Amino acid sequence: MGINTKTKVYLGFLVALAITLYIYLALNFSLGHIGLLAFWSILAIVVESLLIPLPNNTIGVSVGYAINIATIIIGGPLLATTVAGLGFLCRAPKIVGRGYVHILNLPPHKSVFNVSQSIIVTALISLIYINIGGQIGSFSLLPTIVILFVGVILNTSLISGFLSISASTHFINTWIGNIRGTFPSSVAVGTMGIIIALAFIGYGYGAVILFFGPLLLARYSFKLYIEMRNLYLSTIQALNKTVEAKDPYTSGHANRVEKFAVELAEAYHLPFESVQNIKTASILHDIGKIGINDSILNKATRLSQEEFHEIMRHPSIGADIISKVDFLKDITTIVKHHHERFDGKGYPDGLHGDEIPIEAAILTIADSFDAMTSDRPYRKALTQEEAFEELKRNAGTQFHPQLVETFISIMNH
Repeated sequence: MGINTKTKVYLGFLVALAITLYIYLALNFSLGHIGLLAFWSILAIVVESLLIPLPNNTIGVSVGYAINIATIIIGGPLLATTVAGLGFLCRAPKIVGRGYVHILNLPPHKSVFNVSQSIIVTALISLIYINIGGQIGSFSLLPTIVILFVGVILNTSLISGFLSISASTHFINTWIGNIRGTFPSSVAVGTMGIIIALAFIGYGYGAVILFFGPLLLARYSFKLYIEMRNLYLSTIQALNKTVEAKDPYTSGHANRVEKFAVELAEAYHLPFESVQNIKTASILHDIGKIGINDSILNKATRLSQEEFHEIMRHPSIGADIISKVDFLKDITTIVKHHHERFDGKGYPDGLHGDEIPIEAAILTIADSFDAMTSDRPYRKALTQEEAFEELKRNAGTQFHPQLVETFISIMNH
């Protein structure tokens, strides 16, 4: 699979910066003796090979940041940067379904990014450490704390830049998502690096091996967190498949609604947390249909008034189901109110105007737009322009007027 031009430019910039920084370090700092380089490089390769893939398999997390911090304190910028680069260059993590992944079977652009990113981050925080008073071979409290946090910010920024350019997504949302999920753990791992450095300075190589155990324990905590996230996503997917099996129309509908709703939420500048809630609610907004009779859901003609009243129960049923799942509770109100109307004539609670949660109002537009532009048993799909006219006609009555305006604007670009 090829990469787009923007990604090539971004990678080119990173490679040039990495080379420039490494040459500067090579001219101004010592690498230390070969034994020191070999010892820390082996540790770096080991921890980087214990990579834990994130659910989307595009990036993973490791406890290599501890080795970065430790080698900066122990040997200085050139040693730390060389060790970091070798750790990424020579690692071979085992990925489920793919076997061992290494530089020889990884797409070249990913290898280039991984090595360049590790060199840039380690080189920059090493130089910051030296320039704000950090001492090589001894512990300097304030400089170490500074680089501990700056390193996480730099690392997540470069990764988010790569992901957002490659996938044409918003950088800030990608960055917030990365730093939100990894910041506490990365700081904790970096703190382990400080402890490992102090052990080495005080007691030598043996003490490092002794403290390698807690570092692997930190990696295990990382693994448990990722597995919990995997379970979370699997549960959502299973619930969505349940709805699709019940109502054929729902197949593909939830994914399209998710796309429309997330784009509208981002364009409306909602906080990251709200965007994530909308994303999940979009997938599960029709979960309540599992409590509706099949003959009504699959009816090929228009519904009678009684049948429509039965259908009107699905948001409340869905909200009740979701409220029983602890990690889905935040989306309960979105699911419950995605059929409310701006004029107060919606269901189930007849909420009016700003009483309707903004996330639910966004989902209403995305859901309605996809329904209008999809074939149904009793009518043909509207064209996109016809659907826009319908949204405009009902802005201020069925739909939130500002959201309609924003939605049409982003769909036209």
